[in-house]
Amino acid sequence: MKLMLANPRSRFLLFSALLALAQIAPAHECTLADVAGRYGYTSSGTIVSPPVGPFTAIGQIAFSESGTLSGSQTTSIAGNLFSEIVQGTFTVNPDCTGSATVHVFRGTVVVRTSSLSLVWDIRQNEARGLFLTPGTNISIEGRRMFKEED
Repeated sequence: MKLMLANPRSRFLLFSALLALAQIAPAHECTLADVAGRYGYTSSGTIVSPPVGPFTAIGQIAFSESGTLSGSQTTSIAGNLFSEIVQGTFTVNPDCTGSATVHVFRGTVVVRTSSLSLVWDIRQNEARGLFLTPGTNISIEGRRMFKEED
C-alpha cells in the first residue's frame, strides 16, 4: 500500500492547505490592557556626560490600562542613595514595542525626566528598556510581579 503523500501533487496540496491555515491564525498584538499590571525592575548603567558615574535602581511600577505609570524606586547614583517616586505615561505598539516618559520625584520636586524605549516579551510578563537621555548608558529589565486577577 502506497502513501498518498508520495505523489508530488498530494504533497503540494497538503502544504498549500497548511500554509493557508497558518495565515488564518491571528498574530498576537500587544495592547495597553495586555501590559497593565505591577512589575518589579532593575535599572543599571552609567551616566557618562557629565561624568557622574554608575547608576543603579530597583523598584516597582504599575502600568495602567489608560497609559499612565506610577511607582517607587531606590536609586544609587555614584554611590549616593535616594528614595524616589516615579510617574508618567507610556505607549504600547501592536508589535510589543513602546515608549515611556517618566518623571522622577524626590518628595514633591521633579529631579529628572527620562524618555525610554521599551519592549515587552514572554507574553507581556517581562519588559526591557533603554534610557534615551543623552549622556547616559542605562538599561532596565522588569518582570511582572503578579497578574491583577491574583
